[in-house]
Amino acid sequence: MKKYILTSIDDIKTVTEGVLAGLDNGFVISDTKRYEITLVINELLVNCFQHAHPSEQAPVIFDAYTRGSQLDMRVTDSGDGFAYQRRVDHIEKIDDDLGLMREHGRGLMLVEAFCQEMNYNGRGNSVEVKIAL
Repeated sequence: MKKYILTSIDDIKTVTEGVLAGLDNGFVISDTKRYEITLVINELLVNCFQHAHPSEQAPVIFDAYTRGSQLDMRVTDSGDGFAYQRRVDHIEKIDDDLGLMREHGRGLMLVEAFCQEMNYNGRGNSVEVKIAL
């Protein structure tokens, strides 16, 4: 579908609108699915801006494409990454209801809930997600 280069948090709206418009060209997407896709894009990109502090010299790269009836998206930033395996191990130990009630730290849990697959690169500064359409 498309590659986006983000340097400002305002670019998130452009990405979301572009991905949804691209999907409208070949798919009938329910309002619920549109909401889920929007939430996933927003959570992934906001995390980049909160933790990696993108700029013109170190932008966020967002790729989105479809494969059959699946939307694949990859987000890569220039930050240090994070110890995602430690986070995954921690999430398995907490009660879902308690985790979702916290004000911070629930974004990636929500992303995981709406995606069929979520894979990080070794450094933790890139993630690929797959959403069934």
